[in-house]
Formats: sequence, C-alpha cells, structure tokens
Amino acid sequence: MRVRVASAGTGKTTRLVRSVLERVRAGTPLRRIAGVTFTRAAADELRQRVAAALEEVRAEQRYAGAPFELDAEGRRALDEAAHEIDGATLTTIHGFMIGALRLTAPTLGIDPDFRMMGEWEAQAIFEEEFAGLAYLATDPDHPLHEAVARLGPTALERLAELYAKRSLAEHVVPDASDEARALVAVWEAVVERVRVRLGRSVLPVSEVEQRALRLADARPAVARVAARFPVVFVDEFQDVNPVQGRFFARLERAGVDLEVVGDPKQSIYGFRNADVGVFRAALDAGDALPPLTTTYRHAPPLVDLLNHLTGRLAERGRGFRPQEAPPVRAAQPSASGRAEFHWVAADTSIAELRPTEGVVLAERLRAAHDEGVAWTEMAVLARGHASLEAAEGALRQAGIPVVRGRGRGYYQRTEVRDLVHALRVGVDARGASFAAWLRGPFAAVPLPDVDAILRADAPLEALARRAPAAADRLERIGELVRGAPLTALKRLIRDPLLDGRSYLHVLTRAQRANVDALLFTVAQQPPRDLEALLERLEVLSRQTDAGDVPQAGDGVELVTVHGAKGLEWRLVAVYDAGRGTGGGRPPVLVDAPEPEGGGPGDAAARLEGTVSVTGSPNHAAAARRRAQREAAEDERLLYVALSRARERLLVTGSAGKAAPGPWTSLLEAVGLGPSAPHAELAGTHVTVHAPRPDVPAGAATIRDPSSGGPSFPELAAWTDRRWAPHPHPPLQSPSGVAEAATGSDPDAAGRAASPPDEEPMRLGDPADGERLPGRAVAVGTLVHDAISKNWVRPDARALANLRSQEVLFPFRDDEREAILAEVVELLGRYRAMLGAELPALEGRDADEAELPVALPQGPTVWQGVIDRLVRVGDDWLLDDYKTDRTVEPDRYAFQLATYVEAVHRVRGIRPAARLVYLRHGRVEALGPEVLEAAWRAGTGSNGRE
Repeated sequence: MRVRVASAGTGKTTRLVRSVLERVRAGTPLRRIAGVTFTRAAADELRQRVAAALEEVRAEQRYAGAPFELDAEGRRALDEAAHEIDGATLTTIHGFMIGALRLTAPTLGIDPDFRMMGEWEAQAIFEEEFAGLAYLATDPDHPLHEAVARLGPTALERLAELYAKRSLAEHVVPDASDEARALVAVWEAVVERVRVRLGRSVLPVSEVEQRALRLADARPAVARVAARFPVVFVDEFQDVNPVQGRFFARLERAGVDLEVVGDPKQSIYGFRNADVGVFRAALDAGDALPPLTTTYRHAPPLVDLLNHLTGRLAERGRGFRPQEAPPVRAAQPSASGRAEFHWVAADTSIAELRPTEGVVLAERLRAAHDEGVAWTEMAVLARGHASLEAAEGALRQAGIPVVRGRGRGYYQRTEVRDLVHALRVGVDARGASFAAWLRGPFAAVPLPDVDAILRADAPLEALARRAPAAADRLERIGELVRGAPLTALKRLIRDPLLDGRSYLHVLTRAQRANVDALLFTVAQQPPRDLEALLERLEVLSRQTDAGDVPQAGDGVELVTVHGAKGLEWRLVAVYDAGRGTGGGRPPVLVDAPEPEGGGPGDAAARLEGTVSVTGSPNHAAAARRRAQREAAEDERLLYVALSRARERLLVTGSAGKAAPGPWTSLLEAVGLGPSAPHAELAGTHVTVHAPRPDVPAGAATIRDPSSGGPSFPELAAWTDRRWAPHPHPPLQSPSGVAEAATGSDPDAAGRAASPPDEEPMRLGDPADGERLPGRAVAVGTLVHDAISKNWVRPDARALANLRSQEVLFPFRDDEREAILAEVVELLGRYRAMLGAELPALEGRDADEAELPVALPQGPTVWQGVIDRLVRVGDDWLLDDYKTDRTVEPDRYAFQLATYVEAVHRVRGIRPAARLVYLRHGRVEALGPEVLEAAWRAGTGSNGRE
C-alpha cells in the first residue's frame, strides 16, 4: 500500500487525478481503475476533475501547469478513457463496496439486484425485532430469558448504541462482566433476526460494510474484485472507519495495487466511527510517498502560522505526530495575508464576556469589508450551532448580513419534509407520510382525529368525515402531482391551498428562503418524473454529508467546523474559541484495539471490539481511552478551522475565571492565547480586550462613515407613548395564572412534600443558563402521555416509548429508571381507580384524550390541553389528572373553568369538572359556582361570551 500525507490546501485531489492519468497512460484502462472518496459531493467533483484533466492533457499535453507528455500509445489510452469517463468507477467508499458486492453476489449468497436501506429504517427494524425477541424471552425456557431479564428496561437503548457502533469492529466480544455478556448475546440474536427478515435482497449501509469484509475474506470473490479493479485510489483515507480500513487491507493482500492519500491532521469524524489509527497503521507499514508540502490555498503569513501550530503541537504529541505534520510552503510567496487573535479576558464567567466578543467579531468583519473583502467571501466558523446562533445575533445587531449555508441536515428540515410528505400523499395516501401530512400544515388535523383516522379501516373515508377541509386539500394535491414534477412542487408551494393562503404564508422568513432555494435546486436539474424527485429528496435526507442548499441572499456564511471541512474562504473567523466541550460517557463502549500495521501481514486477522457497559470492570479504562481520542480529535478540529482561510484569519475567544477551554489551552501552549502571547510570527497579531459592560449582548457600535463617530436616527413620533399593560399576555396557559399568583414554578406542585433531592430544574450548559425540566414535570408528562394512550399496564414496548421521550434526556440513567418506576406506580393507582372512582374504559360512551384548547377571551388566548373528556350515558365528565403530592383543588379552579368554557363554546355542553389526584386515589369535583367565580377572577369578565 502506497500512502501519501497531504496537508490542507496542498492539492491532494490534483495529485490523485494526475496519478489516475499516469496509470491510464501506462496501460491500465480507466474502466479497471477505481477512485474512491468519502462523500458523494467529493466523488462528483473527482469525476469532473478527471474528465477535465483528460481534455486538458489530450489538447495541450499539460496538466495543472506541469508537462504531461504523450506518445501515440499514451494518446490512444487517454482517448479511450475519455469515452469511458461517464461509466468510470469514481465513487464513495460505500459505493465501491456496493459495486464489489454486486460483482460477487452469487458467491456470497445475496441478490445481485439487492436494494439499499437507510440506517434509520434499519434501526427501526432492529428495534422491532428486539421487541419480538423480548416478548418470546419472557418464557423462562427461552435461551435468552436470563439475558433479556438482566438487561432490564434499558436494554433497547444499549442495544441501539451497540448497533450504531458496528463499523468499529468485525466482531464484538463482551468483557468479563455478566451484563456485557448478556448484551452481546442479545445483540447477536437480534442482528441475526434482522438479517433473516431482510433476506438476500435488502442491505443496510452498516451491513454492506460487514458483507464487504466477508467478501474480502472469500478467495474466489476477492479475486474477482481484484481482477476487475487491479488499481484503486482512496482519497480522504484519514476518515475511514476500522471495518473499511480492514476491507482495503484485505484487497491489497489479494493483489490490488492500492494508493491512499489523506491528512491525519484533518481526521475529525470520530462520531461517525472514523479512526485516524487506520491511516497511521497504513503509514507505518506501507510505502510512504513524498508528502505534498506546497499549499495553493494559504497566504504566507497563514502558512507560517499553521507551520508554527502544527510543529509545536506535533512535538508535544497533541492531535498528530511529527511525520503527519510536515512543514509546508506557500505557492505564492509574495501574496499578502494576516492572522488576528482577539481574546476578551476578565475574572468573570464566559457568558458575561461573550457579548463583548460578539462586538469585537462584528467590528473586525466590518473593518475587513471596508478594506475590500466582500461579505460573500467571509465565513464564521464555530464548534456547534449554539455558538453560531450567538454569532448570528451579534452580526445582525451590527447590520452585517448573514447566511446559514453549507450546514447539515437541510433535507431533514420541517419545511422541506412537509413538502415531501404532501407530494407522497398526493400519489398514495398511506403509511408514515400520510400520518405526518395529517399533522402538518397542509391538513392540520387535531391529534385525536389523526389517531382515529389512522386506526380506521377506511382512513380516507374517516378523513372526509372528521376533517372535510383536509380531505378537499388532499384531492387538490392529488390533481397537482399528476403534472410535471417541478410544476407540482411550485404549485404546492405557491397555490392558496391553506384556507386561501399559500404554504409560504405559514413559514418564517428563513424557512421561505430554504423553500425558495429548494425550488432553485430542483429547477437546475428537473427530474423526469415525481418518483425520481421523491427518491432524490429521500436519499439526500438520509445522507449525513448532505449539506444545506445555500439560502437566498448574500452575506457572511455561518458554518460549523465539521460542515466547513473541504471548503475555503478568503476570510475565515473562528468564533467562541474559548468554549469548552460537552458530552458524557455513553452507556455502551466498543473498545477496538489500535490498528497495528496496514499491510497484508495482519489483514487476515479478525477485527474484534470489546464491549463494556457502565459499571463493568473494563468500562472505566475504555472510557479513558475514548476521552483521549476525543481530546486529540478536538485538537485536530482546531487545525481544520484555522486552515479554511486563504488570506485572512480572525479568531475570537473569551477567557474567564473558569478553567480554560481546550482550544484556549492549546493556543496558550503555542503563544497565541490570552495569558502571555509571545508568538513572534510576521503577519500574526494577538490582542487582549477588556469586557465592555456598556454594550448589550449582540450589539455593535454604529459608525458614521463621514464623521467617524456614532450616529443615530431621529426618534419616531410615537417613541414616548406608553400603553398600560394588560394583566395577561396575548397567549397564556390557564395553569400559569395559578403559578403567577402563588409565585410557584412548574415543578412546585409535584415537589411539595417531596424528598429534597427532587430539584425543580437543572442547568444544561452553565454558561448559557438553559432551563431544563425537573423530576416532577418529567413524571407528570410521562403519566399523562401513558394515560392518554390507555397504557394502564405498560408493557416493554410502551416503557421503551416513554424512556425515549425528550423530557427524560437531561437525567442520568439511574434517575430515568427511578422516574419510570414512579410513573408505573402512578399508573397502577390510576388502574385501581377505573371502575370505581373513575368510569371503566369499556363503559364509556365517548372518550377523548389530550384535546387541545385555544380559547379567545378579550386580548388573551388561553391555551392548554384537556386531559380527558368522557361521556357516560347523558353525563359529560371533564377529568384533569394530577400527580401532586398535596391536594389543593382551589389551585386549579381557573384552569378547569377555562376548559369547561371552551367545551361549552365549541360543543354546547358544560361537563362536570373533576380533579383526579393519582397519588391519593381521590377525585375532587369543582361545582359550577366555584368555576364561575374563578373564571371572573382570572379574566376580569363579568360574564361569559
């Protein structure tokens, strides 16, 4: 295996294309060469680059400014390659594996025409198969009875975590703990059930990797692949996972001439199971080609800065090794450039320093714009979306145009998925898209009606009865989709389908920009039919590397560092460099051994990963190794961020009284931090700012270009007018009135007389002050959800559903289980009340759960949810379930009065209002006089409307 290190901007794709041309000239047909890279976008670019290079070389006998001589035989070979370019194997790693599997399918016992399944769908099937296995394992005689019982209610969560780590090892083995043994035994059984269910004709992506590894172990199959592709080039090899790396090593053992190129300094995809150790093993064991050391991207001052950074860090073993960080030189030594590091430092919290950091960022970008750098030539990078949102606020406050572009997950955005579901139901109103459409803006069917429609034997007939307006829209959408796909999409977006309004009218400005961008993208390559359009959108929605369609408008791009990899801008600002990293220890770890050599010697060995779970003997050590790998990757992430700039680099960060963040410490170590800047680099400047307490968060100084001083617009005539505040806001929850009156919070009722460790709230990021629900709210939310679904005896599937709900995310594993245990206890008390204090479920003549309420009263709309509206004979009951530890009926009088009033206005009935205290097994009825008085007091109304 030949291995080449190529630092950022050194033209590795250009070098790879030249290597392809040289092999074609030497006599290997292009159809026998495979070019493999990491993403579809990179594969498309590689195809275009090879095609352009063939034209250039055939016309000029030069490539990328260097001679490329051709004799008669070489010209004939390149002419033939030009005819083969459209069918050439220039694809992704998974694309190459899929091609190899189709080539050898009969040998491997799979269908050559197998179809691919998205990982999200495979995960759903995995969960279904576990549910089936768990049910069978309730039988004491089942071989996995003890294993499933040992895993308990967290089984599915841990099995799913293990399933997501399949790319780390060919085979997993448990550590010495009984828990890990049980987990692996159940996992292997479920995986086998999934394989049997999918058969020979469907393969998920992770299964493609595993099957490809088996292919490479089967002599007849791998020999056929080697004969078909005797030469393989792999780009971005630093991003492969261990299974992919072992696959290529086994191909080389079978005789494939393999050349790989990559940059270990840019290995930042550990969350996708990428392992830089695969590249390092290949570099140590293979034939090292001369590294690429001329950068065509960076101006000389930035080259000096990056050399300084990589050299110092490599010496300390921080993120990469010396042989992975060769010094580079600028291709244009006369080009100008500049690097600036701006730190806001004080003995306070970072949260108090960030407003000033935002102002500094805006001021420096404004200064660069005044010097001739267009907004569209700038980008602001940050670790995560929270930091980007803070930067966006600061820049917008300063009047600087911004664009969210080239991020991740555009095709999963709500506004895009709404359109996909609408197109699908226009063709066939069934399945998941129909359910999503019913709840989306095109139908807007209330949740109880959605449930009834989906459960009906004839859903479309039920839709016509319960939501005739939505049924009419469905018919109109069905007419639209019969036309050309692009026209159907345009009309779906622009026609007044929503009660006289178009879809655009229900979107925010940013969402409208995204929908416009989608139309523009589809119009560039109009699909031949609707099926092709839907397939394209579905494929893109499942790709983790599918970036945003650029939003409409021009401005500074806001991009995460991961999203910026492979891109470059004239000016790059790295914002919030002082921020720390988050993340906790996952419940399951797969500790794969460090790769030892990438050559044929160890390629045949089985790649095993040791599974450990929380509390098992190996887990702590495995977690330490994982933390070390994540820390090294975070150091490489900084290199990726700094290497995106061509001419100007701007780094801002905040340094407070807390321990410095990892990037702050890293930059301190090389003389670019806030404490003692001492790096003597031409064109690099470090400035430390004091906080500006007089500048509000996100604000920037407004300058008058003519005078150099601040200028302000004249005050509007109505500026000094004052309006008396209304006692209630425009939108208010009826339960909020009681909370405001008592000075309580949402957890107060549940916390009364509760143990002191049941705190009312937690903080997410202490620097951001994010409020999260406390235990009482979590218990109440889950109990209400279970009762609404009639889960009076929750089985394993129901508990798994409850465990996956967002309200439990802030809690630790042991806290989640304690909360679920309390929920099960309360459901048991509810079950005991049925047929006694509460009417039995089977004895109800009408029963509606979770009814949304929006009741206008004066300038306020009262919004809430009725837990249960029940009719038994001629009597209507409105029940509201409470998980409070104390019984205080008067506290909820206004809430119930609001719900009764809403039912009366809509249905003309006044149900009896009752509070159902689940902890106490009591039902408290509130009489009409109590409700009337509470309504008048809460709304200031002397009567009902």
